[in-house]
Amino acid sequence: MPSSRIEYIDALRGFTMILVVLQHVATFGWGITEEVSSIHPFLQQIRMPMFFFISGFVLYKAGVTWNVSHVWQFLRKKFLVQIIPTVFFLLLFCEFWGVSFVESLFDPAKSGYWFTYTLFVYFVIYSLLRLSFRSRLEDIVIVVAALLFYVITWTPIYSNIPLSDAYKGLLGIQQWIYLCFFLTGTLVRKHFSLVQQWLDGKWLLTFSILLYFLFNIYGRFIPDAGPVKVLAGLLRTLAGISIMFAFFRANQRFFTKDRALGRVLQFVGRRTLDIYLLHYFLLPRGIGDAFPVFTDCPMPVVEAVCSFGVAVAVVALTLLVSSIVRLSPFLAHWLFGVKNQA
Repeated sequence: MPSSRIEYIDALRGFTMILVVLQHVATFGWGITEEVSSIHPFLQQIRMPMFFFISGFVLYKAGVTWNVSHVWQFLRKKFLVQIIPTVFFLLLFCEFWGVSFVESLFDPAKSGYWFTYTLFVYFVIYSLLRLSFRSRLEDIVIVVAALLFYVITWTPIYSNIPLSDAYKGLLGIQQWIYLCFFLTGTLVRKHFSLVQQWLDGKWLLTFSILLYFLFNIYGRFIPDAGPVKVLAGLLRTLAGISIMFAFFRANQRFFTKDRALGRVLQFVGRRTLDIYLLHYFLLPRGIGDAFPVFTDCPMPVVEAVCSFGVAVAVVALTLLVSSIVRLSPFLAHWLFGVKNQA
């Protein structure tokens, strides 16, 4: 069933895409690591979970019957959009940087191209869940599945999975942790009226803000191993997602097409696949070797501002390249999933 787009959701997706590029600028450009003082560990708690949350949110459509025919058509469409462009750009990237394509496939990060592959895996899992459980219990099944896949990535369980590291990397099992947030997004969209009532109340956001800051301030007192650490990480991320989602919803008047900021972020939000696939070629790699100021003398706020500026420039350049490629309907269809015009 067709559904109207929610403008602030498109804007939120665009903003999250910029955060992804910002992280890559800091990592591959300045050489910022976990040992360097920066804001990126805090962004990492929310950035990719939010991206997958939005993917699940926009996927859910009321009234869809998840039968075998629909699942086949759905996965076929998603395979053409998610996998074929990813394989093409990964091959191009490996040739460009002299990286082994086979090694990249068995690498959990897929040389950076893990997101679209993992998202397709999520589509498969979600389709099978909806196909197998079409009853009043389906929400409970989805919650249980979300928690199960989150726990699978916990080190004691992950290390005991009877597969070699190579096959674990091929399947991308480490990234299954984000399925929890993808499935949460589908449930939020399904029960959006109820969720909006919670957001308009005072307790959910009060609890989320307190939880997020307390876990980040006193998180060092939580044991590094054990289920408490896993639960704390999950609650902290869900709290961060709630805060970010609520912020864009509360200020949605700034993210409409009538505002310049809204138009820009929405456009970026509708071009996330293009940006993701192209930006790896345009990142300024190794600038930290020539200017090691942020690693030798950490300045989190200054580094964040500089990284954001470079990220915006990279996004703008990728959109320019994308617009040129999209001049060809054939390339636009096969590389960026644009629907063929009748």
